[in-house]
Amino acid sequence: MRYWLLVLNEDEYAEQQAYEVEAVEPGAALPDGAADGDEVALAGPEGVFALGELDGPAIAYRRRLEEPEQTAESAAAADRTKDAAGAVAGGWTALTPDAWEDLVRTLPTPERRRDWLVTLSMPIEAVDKAEAVRQFWSYIRSLGPKELPTFVSPYGREIEGTAFLLGSEHEQDPEE
Repeated sequence: MRYWLLVLNEDEYAEQQAYEVEAVEPGAALPDGAADGDEVALAGPEGVFALGELDGPAIAYRRRLEEPEQTAESAAAADRTKDAAGAVAGGWTALTPDAWEDLVRTLPTPERRRDWLVTLSMPIEAVDKAEAVRQFWSYIRSLGPKELPTFVSPYGREIEGTAFLLGSEHEQDPEE
């Protein structure tokens, strides 16, 4: 078994933050020597956001972090993969078993699962309920997670709700 760090480019990272999927098929080709069962730390421009396992051309998620964790290894790998414009282009880095253990040790311990209330509401002007629902789903599809904030709170404590956009907390100040 080998250990890898895969830094995703900014578009791939944003896509992974927006949707719940079981696996990611990275744009970067698999490195030589990569095989099914290899362990992979997935990182974006802000740090490691998930751990997974190679399964064919994809990486099956095993654990996702609530917030990306910047590690020394992920920061160095992101710097190595920057393009001429300074954007993170992404790429693979082989890790030694000791480097893998250090990386995993720096990640926060997983929290137990709990219930959340996630809401999305918007005013829709329509002649009847059916038209309102159709327009609602049309808006959802056209705006998507990049433009349409959702509100999330611990179940039963709705007053603690926060707005999220693309999987990250987002200020919803009308002045912004």
